[in-house]
Amino acid sequence: MVVNLNHSLEAVADRLPDAAPDSLPETLPDEPAQMPAADSASENSAAADSLQLAADQATQAELLTQTATSAADWDRVAATWLEAIALAQAIPPESPARILAQRRLRGYLQQLLTAQQRTEQASPVTGIPSLGSAVFDDQLAGYLSYVATVGPPDILIVGSSRSLQGIDPAALQQTLAAKGLPDQRVFNFSVNGATAQVVNFVLSELLPAPLPPVIIWGDGSRAFNDGRRDRTWESLAASPGYQVIHGGTLPATSLLEQLAAPTTDRPVNIVTARSPLNPKLDGLDALGFLAVSDRFDPPTYYQQFPKVNGRNDGAYVPFTLNGNQSTVLGQLARFVTGQNSQLIFVNLPLSGSYLDDFRLTHERQFQQFLQAQSQTQGFAVIDLLTQWQAQPALFADPSHVNQEGAAAIAIQLANHPQIRSALTPPAQAAPPPAPPSELPPDELLDRLLEGQPNKP
Repeated sequence: MVVNLNHSLEAVADRLPDAAPDSLPETLPDEPAQMPAADSASENSAAADSLQLAADQATQAELLTQTATSAADWDRVAATWLEAIALAQAIPPESPARILAQRRLRGYLQQLLTAQQRTEQASPVTGIPSLGSAVFDDQLAGYLSYVATVGPPDILIVGSSRSLQGIDPAALQQTLAAKGLPDQRVFNFSVNGATAQVVNFVLSELLPAPLPPVIIWGDGSRAFNDGRRDRTWESLAASPGYQVIHGGTLPATSLLEQLAAPTTDRPVNIVTARSPLNPKLDGLDALGFLAVSDRFDPPTYYQQFPKVNGRNDGAYVPFTLNGNQSTVLGQLARFVTGQNSQLIFVNLPLSGSYLDDFRLTHERQFQQFLQAQSQTQGFAVIDLLTQWQAQPALFADPSHVNQEGAAAIAIQLANHPQIRSALTPPAQAAPPPAPPSELPPDELLDRLLEGQPNKP
């Protein structure tokens, strides 16, 4: 029975003939409201109409996809998918159409992601040829766009894949702000396989001046082992982009010229629905960070991948720290200092199952190498190598941390005195008091009357 609570008490009493007026309850028990059949049918019809409109927008987006070639074309495709998503998402949870809408949404969202990737592919940014790696090219494009939009970062993270997915710039920004250092901008310009030679090129030749005030270089011994072949450097040095940069065409100049030029004068990238996508960049965010959600579980992992003993690991055999990489480290440290920036090397963690006795022996050598070089070359070192040997859940694989570990490292760095000191300019000493002979006449007269000398 549906009860209208606006009825008077007398009307309610009429509906309860067995109860005397003086024995009526003070309140009536709540009963679930029932939607009139007409209203329910109307809402179901509206949901069906909304779902059909979403399907129409999806069809339109698919048609646009077939002819899209430019960034503007792919922008229209993405906008149409967004309209389809909004219509499907607007269907209320209680509607019978909700489940169907949510299932269609998954497909719409995937299509939107693809359209956004195509838009990025079709958007000319650097104006220089490839640097031999899709990740390298994408990081440069993202960094230059970031600098042109919001300015240079205060902290730049560099290194290999270990820092690309191992130091979360957003978490570092947020923690610094919570600790009293707001408005610190952080960008992660790490590249898979980057060695000391590659990092030196990035900082001293590739990126536009001025360098950010703080450079955090996250990596490990592999970046300095001259006993192994440096394939990343070989690929970079052979790339057309490297040749162009050494020919004098800096990416900063090229970018600014493109931004200032009329749209019709800018180079056009043709990207169609058949153009290959780069799957490695699906998770690369606006700050250059690659979030990896995998959790390293040693028993499961080593069922899928054979466990390699350190004696058979090409990253350690042969192992030498006295070669070109160490020479380049000295050059880089001096360059960064000359740019009034501070270099801080973070020796990133390795998992306990990876650090067998053979690897650990060489890592101890590297720790000693770092300390000696830091004292000679004047850079700081934060050593996190063995801190998580018993915490595999913070790793994605034996030698790379996952996004939880990356956030934890970022929080750790934000609280580290080396980082905070680098971001906090030294307090300027108060100027010494002026000699009495240089004091204003009135103050000098007061001192003379008090019997104080007029000279120090």
